[in-house]
Amino acid sequence: MRRNDYLLILDADDTLWESALFFERTEHDFLSLMIALGSSEEKVRRIVHRKDLERLAITGYGARPYMDTLRIIMLDLVPEVPQWALTAMDDIQKSLLYHPVILLPCVISTLEYMKNLPVKTIIYTMGEKDHQTDKFVRSGLNSYVDELRIVPRKDVNALRDILKDTDIKPLNCIIVGNSPRSDINPALSLGAVAVYVLRDRTWAAEREDFIDPGMVITIKNLRELPAIVRNIVNN
Repeated sequence: MRRNDYLLILDADDTLWESALFFERTEHDFLSLMIALGSSEEKVRRIVHRKDLERLAITGYGARPYMDTLRIIMLDLVPEVPQWALTAMDDIQKSLLYHPVILLPCVISTLEYMKNLPVKTIIYTMGEKDHQTDKFVRSGLNSYVDELRIVPRKDVNALRDILKDTDIKPLNCIIVGNSPRSDINPALSLGAVAVYVLRDRTWAAEREDFIDPGMVITIKNLRELPAIVRNIVNN
């Protein structure tokens, strides 16, 4: 078998490295700031969650659009924002954009194992190209994978484009991720192998019922992935 006979597509945020954790910290810092400016924590929290979902249809995913949403909320609730609060917002944004890239357990060992199999490995993520590329570079995973693919939004069409570009049949494609909406359901729609990684943190916008639960392979840790891939390759 050639290396390009099979395709492994790996989600990045919250599958290979921590991401939601830092968005939660950003929200916490923003809520603390708004409380200091005289706003109600619960009121601001409700507005943040509503506005965050609304802006997806307009701006797509990304840390900067998220921060833009928070700034708009702050200006709506506090017409005359003091300079110290604007400076605090700049600091909150820096923390989100340049947070440390913390790999999740077994990422390196799993990717090392894949290099011994006839599998082309692609890291597949969405958001702002420069931000996601920066995280990928800092992750140190470049030598372990064949390609990084960044798209504005992960859906069936984006996934179909990857299969077309790589000339891989869906049955020979294994898609791994923690998002039912962006990873698992698009994989199921195309007839690819869907591997769902359980995470404690899943963004509300990414929660969705599986379209075919019986076809989903669920794992708790990437440590379980090599056996799944090996079984598919050998059968």
